[in-house]
Amino acid sequence: MKKKLWISLPILLSALVLTGCSNSGKTSSGENKTAKIMEQADISALDPSLITDVGALETVNNSQEGLYRMKSSTEVESGIATKIVKPTNNGKTYTFKLRSGLKWSNGDPLTVNDFVYAWRRTVTPSTKSPIAYMYLVIKNAAQIEKGNMSPSKLGIKALNKTTLQVSLSQATPYFKYLCAGVPFLPQNEKVVEKYGKSYGTSSNKMVYDGPFMVQGWSPSTETWTLKKNPNYWDKKNVKLDKVKFVVTKNPQTALSLYTSGKLDNITLAGQQASQEKNNKGYMSYPSGEIDYIAYNFRTKALRNINIRKAISLTINRKALVNNVLKNGAKAPTGIAPAEISKNPANGKDFTEESPNKQSTEFNPALAKKYWEKGLSQLGIKKLSLNMVCYDVDSFRNTAEYVQSSAQKYLKGLSIHINVEPKVQAITKMQSKKGYDLGFSNWIASFPDLSEFFQLLNTNNANNAGNYSNKQFDYYYNKANGKDSMSPQKRYNDFVKAEGIASEDQAVIDVNQGQTVRLNNPKLKGVAYAAAQGITMKNAYMENK
Repeated sequence: MKKKLWISLPILLSALVLTGCSNSGKTSSGENKTAKIMEQADISALDPSLITDVGALETVNNSQEGLYRMKSSTEVESGIATKIVKPTNNGKTYTFKLRSGLKWSNGDPLTVNDFVYAWRRTVTPSTKSPIAYMYLVIKNAAQIEKGNMSPSKLGIKALNKTTLQVSLSQATPYFKYLCAGVPFLPQNEKVVEKYGKSYGTSSNKMVYDGPFMVQGWSPSTETWTLKKNPNYWDKKNVKLDKVKFVVTKNPQTALSLYTSGKLDNITLAGQQASQEKNNKGYMSYPSGEIDYIAYNFRTKALRNINIRKAISLTINRKALVNNVLKNGAKAPTGIAPAEISKNPANGKDFTEESPNKQSTEFNPALAKKYWEKGLSQLGIKKLSLNMVCYDVDSFRNTAEYVQSSAQKYLKGLSIHINVEPKVQAITKMQSKKGYDLGFSNWIASFPDLSEFFQLLNTNNANNAGNYSNKQFDYYYNKANGKDSMSPQKRYNDFVKAEGIASEDQAVIDVNQGQTVRLNNPKLKGVAYAAAQGITMKNAYMENK
């Protein structure tokens, strides 16, 4: 249900090495050093403080670099910082050492002051950054964003030209992921001030510190190029000379371009995922997304747990993803999708240890028993509910499937579907008014369970159904407070919270998203991380 569109990508979450090929961009020796990548939509900006769309994140992730990089969707590696830092001061202080001799693409030296400037700029209210909320874990950020404190008081300071110290408001286990994200990149103050409001509005009004430099981009262009950055600290490991991004909005057109060798990597949409399953370049991996239906707990009937359980038990989630959606989605086990977190003790994925399987089971006979009991407790024989959902085909189709299945097995139930524009639907769900069932989704901005469990935390703005349980809140807050520095205790807290939410049937978990791509076998070393998309730093073209 994020208004942040990326932090709607698919934010997440397995990294794979992708493969593909291209027939152009060869050197005089016949070696191919150019890759062509599909971009699904136009991009709006290159300014790290203002970016929200997926396409821009992919381009910026390849042309800029922060303290860390995402090695995979769940692991970080050092970027322009020399190593992964262990926090001190009970998890609240991070001291980073930058690599020596760092330079921007224009030759300017890159120092810790570029981080201090960038982070202060992002939290300054006049910048109007849509991603400033991600800084709230940093000391004083909340007061600065409200306009009650000077940006100079943000918990970040340069100890010297290569040593950066960051103070957090509380221990934050996922801070390492934030340090690898686009919102936390450094910015060259001289360049930002030179271009003012036009900074980042075209590729020539930017400066770069990552593997590539962007060329030929403006909001009106549908193709642009990433060219190898000669000033990048790790340029020796950048094998491609160029990466060309091509906006291809029509999925069928993208498939045709891929088939003819004019694109090396494309994203499949809708039922293409099913149709291309036997293609040699087919790849599917978790996107860090959960689709779910929130019960509005302000509706009297939905406060009855038997009614909630009955509706959920009528949904055959495997049939939904395999026979209706056919887009690569998987049946869920709970509020969190796969590959967000693993048990430190045994390495098992969190989704494999869901404590209450019934919350996502298909059992019409049991559903009827709960239904009859719930109606009896409410003293009614019929129930009419309004469901709001986004005006997106996959959402509409899922809503209709749920409607048909629930009405088929539950006598006296009537569900009316209201299809609305996404922003309008989100606004309605956040208001907790005008609907009984709210069909929404959540895509992780970073791989941490708190990203999903916040959806059920009392009074959270993203808690669409107004669900509230003191025991759930206790374990959620414990995981992000008292136990924040103990991976095992924190994991156990989330397991207990999941058990409580599942037993309550807090929401209807419908499906977990997958990203499905086609990649020709000759393009090697391409990585994918949710909330950042494709990473081309280590990509190369195999010439066999």
